Amino acid sequence: MRFLIFENIILIMFLRVVPVGEIYEGILNLVKDELENLNIKCRIMPKIPIPKEAYNQWRKQYNAEVVMNMLSNVSEVKFIDKSIPTLLLTDFDLYYSGLNFIFGLEDPTKSCAIVSLARLKPEFYDERPARGLLEERIVKEVIHELGHYLGLDHCSNSKCVMSFSPSVFDVDKKQKEFCENCKLIMITKGINIG
Repeated sequence: MRFLIFENIILIMFLRVVPVGEIYEGILNLVKDELENLNIKCRIMPKIPIPKEAYNQWRKQYNAEVVMNMLSNVSEVKFIDKSIPTLLLTDFDLYYSGLNFIFGLEDPTKSCAIVSLARLKPEFYDERPARGLLEERIVKEVIHELGHYLGLDHCSNSKCVMSFSPSVFDVDKKQKEFCENCKLIMITKGINIG
């Protein structure tokens, strides 16, 4: 993990953002801006393709674990400094062992997280496209995965960004902020973001 530390409080965290496949530049800039509001300095890296080997033709989805295993060590992801964590953003639909789908996944051993935009889009549910709603959902899920990276588990507070979201409607119910309890847990670990 790469942080600037002053008197045991983390002031700035560094994060690498890597688009996997085609991600609209406005979405990348939105994620960067929202994270920088939390004192997380971001660098947007060049896009990389999703590994074809991760595709499950019967499910018509990509296995998130295989994607992260294959991409977490490519040069575009671990550019120069391997201690800087990576956030992969993709438009492809993802699943994980035992789950029908996931919005995101974080693997601390790889210092890597992935967020899928596919099921965050209103049109996935046969609704009209709504850019503002999509952006809210993306920001919540990115911050949620970052929270896991920082050591937080799922939170029982349904408004907390760390609450478990088995459906997009649960994503809509929560806020993009950490609850006071989750903030306290991070502070006791020496982490103070936002």
